[in-house]
This record gives sequence, structure tokens and C-alpha cells, in this order.
Amino acid sequence: MTSFTNRKFLRFWFPVILYSGIIFGVSSWPDLQAPSLGNIPFDKVCHILEYTLYGFLVARALLRTKGDWSRKGILFLTVMISFFYGVSDELHQIFVSGRTSSLTDLMADVIGAFIGGKIYFRKRDKQSLNASLGREDI
Repeated sequence: MTSFTNRKFLRFWFPVILYSGIIFGVSSWPDLQAPSLGNIPFDKVCHILEYTLYGFLVARALLRTKGDWSRKGILFLTVMISFFYGVSDELHQIFVSGRTSSLTDLMADVIGAFIGGKIYFRKRDKQSLNASLGREDI
């Protein structure tokens, strides 16, 4: 790998690795419970939001380091990477006191990752449109 390639890899994959560590760290907190909001499954909302950012970062890293892939391919790979990380996170929680593993949490993770990937592409489209119109990045 060249120095440029190493820097590019670090620039786009380091945030993914760092955020993966943050997710792992939060998952390691024993007896962590989401607040109750009546009929709203707030823990699922937290999972969706957590993995929306994760999906955004993964899609960004994939596109910027493997830019010749199709949008659908990058979105699919974003969801699959997030799915497998979500599986590892749920398995990890089995071993944490007061935490449980849940298929519905994993489903919320995947939904969040998909949303994050779509948000990233929408942001990229807006930047491309602004650039083609001669506007500054907003």
C-alpha cells in the first residue's frame, strides 16, 4: 500500500472502527436499560439511531475507498457489514450482566444501517448537485 492509500484508508475507515468501539463499549455497560416512554419501544429507537450513524459511516468508507462499486452494491454491503457487527454485538451482550440478546434489536440495527446508507447517498447527491450548479457545499 502506498502512503496515500494508507491515509485514505485511515481517513474513511478509522471513524467506522472508532464508532464500532463505542458501540462495543456501551454494550459492555451492565444493567443498561432504555427509559420507558409508554407504548414507544424506545430501546428500538436507540438501536435504529445508533446504527443509522454506523451505516452512514460504513457507506461513506466503502464509497470513498471502493468508489467503482454500484450504489446498490455499496448499500447491500453496508447493510451486511452492519448486520454482522450487530450479530457480534448481540452475542457480546449475552455475556454482560443484566443485558440480553434480542433478534428485534438486531432487526432495528439493520433498519438503522439501511437508513444511514440512504442518508449518506442523499447527502452525496445534494453535494453533487450543488457542485454542478457552482454552489458551495452546504
